[in-house]
Amino acid sequence: MSNAQKVIELRAKEDKLRLRYSLLIKLLFLISIIFILWILVVFVGTTILDYGYNWAGLSLEGWLYTLSGFLAIVIILDIILFLHYVSIMKKRIEAERPKPEYIDGKKVHVFTHPEGKEGGIFSKTYVQIDKHHILRLRTLMVAPEELWFKKEEKK
Repeated sequence: MSNAQKVIELRAKEDKLRLRYSLLIKLLFLISIIFILWILVVFVGTTILDYGYNWAGLSLEGWLYTLSGFLAIVIILDIILFLHYVSIMKKRIEAERPKPEYIDGKKVHVFTHPEGKEGGIFSKTYVQIDKHHILRLRTLMVAPEELWFKKEEKK
């Protein structure tokens, strides 16, 4: 599998995980809000309406312990999902990072003039810096705009 295919697959997996995890976290947040509202109902029922100690199946204290346990599980699950997503994102970033190039065991450093220019015709000059490093000078000889302009004139 080529590096480009690997990057595309990692990006697709990252997008799919982001959608799934965001939906799951929203669902857990909604359940937490409903749970908190239920505890408010139990609190009002036991204190203001005098329904009794266990009218909601558990006492108020039991519901608070249950909520605390649920929120602890939600927080741990959120941390696990976040760490998994970050690990996938780091793999993608690492795959996108250009690999160092070597010629005869010497590391090649590339300098392009003008900087960031792509396309066109370049000259390549290699200069040995020391016994472990080579500098590749890429100089733009013919800009891509000139190539396309000449092609259109011929028509």
